[in-house]
Amino acid sequence: MGTHSGAYQDVYVKRDNEMVSLKNDVTDFCEKYLKPVHPENWDWSVRDFDNPENDPTVQEARAIADVVFRDLNDKKHTDVDLSTMNNVHAIKAYLDPQSKHSDFNMEEFAFALKVELEHGKIKDVNVTNNHPFLTAMIALAHMTESLTYYKRLKVMEAEGEIYEILRKLEHTAVEKEKWYEELAKAEQELNEARAGLAERLEKMDDIPVLKIIGD
Repeated sequence: MGTHSGAYQDVYVKRDNEMVSLKNDVTDFCEKYLKPVHPENWDWSVRDFDNPENDPTVQEARAIADVVFRDLNDKKHTDVDLSTMNNVHAIKAYLDPQSKHSDFNMEEFAFALKVELEHGKIKDVNVTNNHPFLTAMIALAHMTESLTYYKRLKVMEAEGEIYEILRKLEHTAVEKEKWYEELAKAEQELNEARAGLAERLEKMDDIPVLKIIGD
């Protein structure tokens, strides 16, 4: 059931020997890690993500990835031990700033963050409070099952849009010209999505194979 007030579930992590509530940490996190790379409109707790102009940037994705990468490699005990994540070896390779495909990976990661912000304040049910770290955790949870998840998602969405447009053309006698124009756009998006997936598959050579396959 949706709620305008949100149904945020708090998570605590240990950073610098202090337990930090991620519910209360959104603005502090953004100010510390995102403001240096995105000086304007840097606070995700108040940012209007319904506006595509406010999508997470590649620079923000890199800043968030660096925090997660550090936590994955932190040998100190934390209440949320990210090192136990499935296929953590592959995730670490994906987030590694020294990866030869780092730029491509971070463009993809920025898109993943955009997708998973639907679990924040832009929907009726809020489980992340728009916290960049929790948003990243949702994205990485999908990627522990397939590092090609988000490129395949683009293909699936484009295919679904084409299917619905074809149904519209079959069952409507008006505005057909409009829907044929929409079909051409959707087919172009599908071609671009397939090209993106092909490029992703070509750039997997420095990411080790997954040890755990499936749920």
